[in-house]
Amino acid sequence: MNIRLEQPNDYREVEELTRESFWNVYRPGCTEHFVLNQYRSNPDFIPELDFVMEEDGKIIGHIMFSKALLVLDDGTSCPSWTFGPISIHPDYKRNGYGLKLLNFALEKAREMGIGFLCMEGNIEFYKNAGFDLASKLGIHYHAEPRDAEVPYFLAQELIPSWLRSNGIIEATYCPPKGYFVTDENPEAFAAYEATFPKKEKLRLPGQLTYEGIMENERILLRPWCESDAEALFTLASDPDVGSRAGWPPHKSVEESREIVRTIFMNDSTWAIVFKETGEVVGAIGYGPSCDCNLPAREDEPLIGYWLGKPYWNQGICTEALRLIVEHIVKTTSIPSLISGHFIDNPASGRVMEKCGFISTGETCIDPNQYQGDNRPIRVLRLELKR
Repeated sequence: MNIRLEQPNDYREVEELTRESFWNVYRPGCTEHFVLNQYRSNPDFIPELDFVMEEDGKIIGHIMFSKALLVLDDGTSCPSWTFGPISIHPDYKRNGYGLKLLNFALEKAREMGIGFLCMEGNIEFYKNAGFDLASKLGIHYHAEPRDAEVPYFLAQELIPSWLRSNGIIEATYCPPKGYFVTDENPEAFAAYEATFPKKEKLRLPGQLTYEGIMENERILLRPWCESDAEALFTLASDPDVGSRAGWPPHKSVEESREIVRTIFMNDSTWAIVFKETGEVVGAIGYGPSCDCNLPAREDEPLIGYWLGKPYWNQGICTEALRLIVEHIVKTTSIPSLISGHFIDNPASGRVMEKCGFISTGETCIDPNQYQGDNRPIRVLRLELKR
């Protein structure tokens, strides 16, 4: 086993390793390889702590470090540091390689005078390298309540009493902006990801995005996965289905699979499924209303749904919409929802009205809709009560 600094001719191999290491671990697919790709030109990147691990001449591991900041209670900030992604090839996981690489890198960081690290991860692994809950050191996570004991937010003083010696009793940690590059540049990420061989994205238990499954006695709403492509094509290839929602029929299973990958696999779109059989019968979700022509308020999401033709007029959409509304009320602070239906599809309007949506009295035309621009849309809104 050999640990050395990463070299430019290692870059693609290391990104492929990172992709393999994180694929379907925290979310369907992964983005960590793109973060790494973009980080090397980021001023927060620390090249002296950019290490690869080799076994028999093959790169099997990688770790990188970044500068970060702690924000003090008086609004001032002081330097801090973080690390990750740390990657071990799947064939070498659970053999101690990750801990060896991490401990090596931590010692090098200590030698450089880096005194304090914050990170997000599984304490059951990272406690073996000296990490503990950051809250025990008075360090709060920016996205959680100040008094919360966040189980995944960890920290370690590499230099004993580094916080106190720098006058830090309490502070808030904000992850470096570079870690959010995928959210800020989705098109660039999609273009980058397209340079790699295709791999199936799966929704798996334990993923950060696996939560949010909703159910009642008859149906459940679960995240989409690529293996749903054939079922989606069966439903969405019927020309009578898409025309009611404003999109053209799917022409192939591959088209349906691409729509699952690029449109449906997110945290606010669900497959409508019969609990007893696991059969996919439709879709429901909500998202930004900025791309539609409805008279939405600022930051007011658009909600939509559709069912395969064999399942019409059975009350399924009403049940699914009620589940979604309950979920939004419990998990978000969204004050209202907007939706609409083509005037020639009154059944969809009745579903909304059963769930409390009220007509705004407005109609509009969506210039991007399938089948031309002469179908008026009736607009409805739901004020969410908590």
